[in-house]
Amino acid sequence: MRRLLAIAALGAVVVTAAVAATPPTTTTAETLTVGVNLPSEGFQVGVVRGSDVLLAQGLEIDMARILAFRLGLKKTVFVQSRFDRLFSAGAKPWDLAIAEITITPSRRLTTDFSVPYLKVDEAVLLSRSVAGTTPRTIAGIRGLRICALAKSTGADIVTGRIKPTRPALLIGNVPTLLLDLQTGKCDAVVYDSPVLATLKARAPLRYGTLLGVIATGEQYGIALPKGSTLRPAVNKALTTMVEDGTIARLQRKWLTTGLDKLPVLR
Repeated sequence: MRRLLAIAALGAVVVTAAVAATPPTTTTAETLTVGVNLPSEGFQVGVVRGSDVLLAQGLEIDMARILAFRLGLKKTVFVQSRFDRLFSAGAKPWDLAIAEITITPSRRLTTDFSVPYLKVDEAVLLSRSVAGTTPRTIAGIRGLRICALAKSTGADIVTGRIKPTRPALLIGNVPTLLLDLQTGKCDAVVYDSPVLATLKARAPLRYGTLLGVIATGEQYGIALPKGSTLRPAVNKALTTMVEDGTIARLQRKWLTTGLDKLPVLR
């Protein structure tokens, strides 16, 4: 689901695509300002200082730049933010936010979403400190100390479906979440399957077994402030990117393939 192609190949995707005749109005003229939440392996990683993103790469970074081009905008600027603020109510210093944000009814109350660009499930990754027989069911992991990103759909799965016998730890950011998994503070992490699979593939010795996926059928969407006039243009460009294979090419470039071969935990 979720290597590197040559930069020229990415450029070819861009220059052959249709570009909007008239660029839409944005926060800063001729610029698409994008709220992000680095790091997320395969999707958006880089160097951040405060809210300033000094360097960024990944599937969603490429996607944002291609989207800006197709909207007829000349520049893309990224702004680092806390994850839950990307889809909270109120004015934002960006035009839209991209950060593996699952479209949910509750989030629709505070933000407008684009059409979906990726369908994913949750996954369970163990710490190397977990000894004994590897659990293969949801019931089998209930006794573990399970961690998830606070205010995420993974956290909802932990509390609503897994229902661990020990209090779950809901961590405020992804770096701390993964560090706690590496150090054994967490026995297992529940998080987006493409991220955990890519992370395990790139740093196999840091983590334990990738147990499998919990089928949720979530869909990622771009979050826009409520009432944003940019939404129709974003939907048109994003739909084209899905239909012409651009998103699929970015998946092959940045993410681990073969998620369909992972067992489904029940």
